[in-house]
Amino acid sequence: MSQNERISAIEAENRQLRHALDVALAQNALLLERVQELEARLAKDSHNSGKPPASDGLARRTQSLRRRSGKKPGGQLGHRGETLRLVATPDVVEEQRPVACAHCQRPLEDGPVVLRERRQVHELPPLRLLVREQHAVHVRCPACHTVRVGTFPAEAPSRAQYGPRRRALVVYLVEQQLVPYGRARELLADLFGASLSLGTLVGWVRQGAATLEPVEAHIKTALVRAAVLHVL
Repeated sequence: MSQNERISAIEAENRQLRHALDVALAQNALLLERVQELEARLAKDSHNSGKPPASDGLARRTQSLRRRSGKKPGGQLGHRGETLRLVATPDVVEEQRPVACAHCQRPLEDGPVVLRERRQVHELPPLRLLVREQHAVHVRCPACHTVRVGTFPAEAPSRAQYGPRRRALVVYLVEQQLVPYGRARELLADLFGASLSLGTLVGWVRQGAATLEPVEAHIKTALVRAAVLHVL
């Protein structure tokens, strides 16, 4: 077998291995999602779902260890509430000006303003993916006529890709909020209108784990060296 034939055989074997790895990752994501759904189903009872109390079985009923404080339920006197307050610099200001006088029907477009009342609506902005295109500009030196090309940023290694914030959102949903891969995929498609494969989501989570591995190792080293661990 010639050297070119051996290289072609190795490349074909590598393609088969990559395909098998992609299939295995997708199957693993489906199994993880199924396990999370089954665990959530087992955790449901009459206290956190619409199931009747008779369906709880012989599970041990726990009692609260909190003692009566003698205080009335609800917010206590002097407790600072969480009332939504006006912000000093809103993003958008819309003026609601009356068109005509209610008494004599005279137009009020040039009438003097005697008072302004403020109300604010805190709302989510329209959700859509921001597509930022990068151009590597070829520039010819006017002195020696050498052409130099601008460098693409690290976030754009290929022709089209998703940015680091979108990848970080996927890792946050799956790892921090424990959202199953399938539901995270549906959520991103509903909010941003872009569908992602399960293999892509799994790959992003694995990439996030690899990126944070040095940080995790540093934290573990610091914990081992600590004289006292404040762990409950």
